[in-house]
Amino acid sequence: MKKEYEISGMMCMNCRKHVENALNSIEGVHATVTLDPPVAVVEFDSAEVPVEELQKRLAEEGDYRIKAR
Repeated sequence: MKKEYEISGMMCMNCRKHVENALNSIEGVHATVTLDPPVAVVEFDSAEVPVEELQKRLAEEGDYRIKAR
């Protein structure tokens, strides 16, 4: 399953890399993040990971927010 999310709080390529690495550290998640537009395309190996869990992981990296499109 593939899903797109809006990401806020990214200001540079370093931020983009932090967000991408954080999402990819979640088991069963494969994410590609772009800065312009600020979007994460996330593929799930099996069951979709709740957005709350994705947000929790991003919050550990900085002031990033994720929202389903």
